[in-house]
Amino acid sequence: LKVQLMNSTGKVIGMTTGNSAVAHEQSADMKQTITLENPSLWSIEEPTLYDALVTVLINNKEVDKVKTTFGIRSIKFDTATGFTLNGKTIKLKGGCFHHDNGPLGAAAIDRAEERKIEILKKAGFNAIRCSHNPPSPYLLDVCDRLGMLVIDEFTDMWEKPKVSPDDYSKYFRANWKSDLSSILLRDRNHPSVIMWSIGNEIPEAADTSGFRIARNLVNEVKKYDRTRPVTEALVDQSTMGGKTWEDKAPHLAML
Repeated sequence: LKVQLMNSTGKVIGMTTGNSAVAHEQSADMKQTITLENPSLWSIEEPTLYDALVTVLINNKEVDKVKTTFGIRSIKFDTATGFTLNGKTIKLKGGCFHHDNGPLGAAAIDRAEERKIEILKKAGFNAIRCSHNPPSPYLLDVCDRLGMLVIDEFTDMWEKPKVSPDDYSKYFRANWKSDLSSILLRDRNHPSVIMWSIGNEIPEAADTSGFRIARNLVNEVKKYDRTRPVTEALVDQSTMGGKTWEDKAPHLAML
């Protein structure tokens, strides 16, 4: 296995190789480390990106390869300093960002996705929350390239339906773990993603079933990524069946 790091001009700035014996139709995990001296950090103002080209070779013959774009940056959430990016306090200025493209429809069209982020950047936005489902891969590519922070949201409902019995609640029990893990593995290398949201205005958030589900979701997120915090959009009290914010305290403590 050969890994090459390349800067924005395509120049190779780091490389490592490793060997592993893998049986036919089997898989194996390999961990490799490349140290990059004085990297250019990804930020809102200067969203510097790098590429990692991973090549699989058998008897020195290339059989497969994949390129992953990523950025190098640090994030921190603190009660005293708020959100910091590369040690600099940033006020999040954004809003909920739905996936549709107006009269173009709900399909993810590359140029339409890009144009929306360009317009928001010009309007002063520096962050979006994907409402209420994961974004298209291209949208995150655009956010990486243009310097837009992202809250990546999993779903709009858990086990209880909202409007229709045929919404995602119908499939949640059987599919939540595979769906969530696929999103985390797909999106975790994007420097623009700063938080994972596990749900939006969940009806059962204030009862014991909500506590159980939230715990499972948070644990699954942490299995794949411990570098970002987990959040959730809270529902207003009018739809909580008479329960209060205090009733939801055990749920909030898990985030």
